[in-house]
Amino acid sequence: MADHLSDEQYKSAVSAVWKATIILGVVTVVEVIAALILGPKLPKVLMNSFYALASFAKAFFIVGEFMHLKYEKRAFMISLGVPLVFLVWAIIAFASEGQSWFLMNHPK
Repeated sequence: MADHLSDEQYKSAVSAVWKATIILGVVTVVEVIAALILGPKLPKVLMNSFYALASFAKAFFIVGEFMHLKYEKRAFMISLGVPLVFLVWAIIAFASEGQSWFLMNHPK
């Protein structure tokens, strides 16, 4: 049986998509403007931190809105979030270990 939306539900869904698109667009434009204007003036670490935080915020919003995760139960969100934290930690740990190994085996 097909699940039909009422006009009110359809308009609400379309409005949510447009709202999400505008929010993501604004964050992206802010990132580009920051890169063009502030990029050469600020330290690279600060700019990279800003890019990482903005990208994380956009990813969080995309997962929440378009993958409908914000409408799920809290336990389900945690069951997806905890492995993600460990995955990010593992990537950082392996990159750090690889850098240490490289510097140890290739002295200047």
